[in-house]
Amino acid sequence: MALPRLNESPQYELIIPSTKQTVKYRPFLVKEQKVLLIAYESQDQRQIINAILNCISGCVSDNIDVSKLSTFDTEYIFTQIRSKSVGEKTTVIAKCGVCETPNDVTINLENVKLKEETAEEIISITESISVKMRYPTYYDFTTNEKIMAGEISTESLFEMVTLCIESVMTEEENIVIKDEPREEIERFINSLSTEQFSKIREFIENIPKIHITIEFNCNECNELNKHTLEGLQDFFS
Repeated sequence: MALPRLNESPQYELIIPSTKQTVKYRPFLVKEQKVLLIAYESQDQRQIINAILNCISGCVSDNIDVSKLSTFDTEYIFTQIRSKSVGEKTTVIAKCGVCETPNDVTINLENVKLKEETAEEIISITESISVKMRYPTYYDFTTNEKIMAGEISTESLFEMVTLCIESVMTEEENIVIKDEPREEIERFINSLSTEQFSKIREFIENIPKIHITIEFNCNECNELNKHTLEGLQDFFS
């Protein structure tokens, strides 16, 4: 006699921020939680991202391609699944701004918001040339070693620009970036003026993120701290 399967029916709905599509989801089960815990213990960012993407794929009943979810879609969906799976409250580690002592701070995931201040997706470069931007995905990050290195540098910014340009539009044609050789993409980006590059950088800096502002008194020096947590790394590190 087969044992019954428990808790696999979808119980909740959410709206994917970028597409406004309504999907059904269930809380994650022990099988998904085990994979997530192993990934977090490894401290390997690629393994953590893959575990989160697989969790979303398993918990959302509707047919969605998790590799194409924008970073903020992934953050929002996983936060919703997490809050319904093990409770609305979670503990994060925040360093004191004065003595740098790590502090355990409890936050309510129900209070997490999605910052949706976005820049224009079509950016005019010259009178006859524009670029169409797109939001990156966490799948994009896992396949890019320079971004996965986790260091904020000129190289990582260049990689983000490369990921976020979908196409270059001229008066005659629409050139899809992913179809172009790497050297051609680099040549185009390197030919931008500082002002033109700043417009593209503004788009990247305004990619939506989940966020919450926390306040806590340091356990060591009693200093009152006020921090803003942004993105998956801040919430689930």
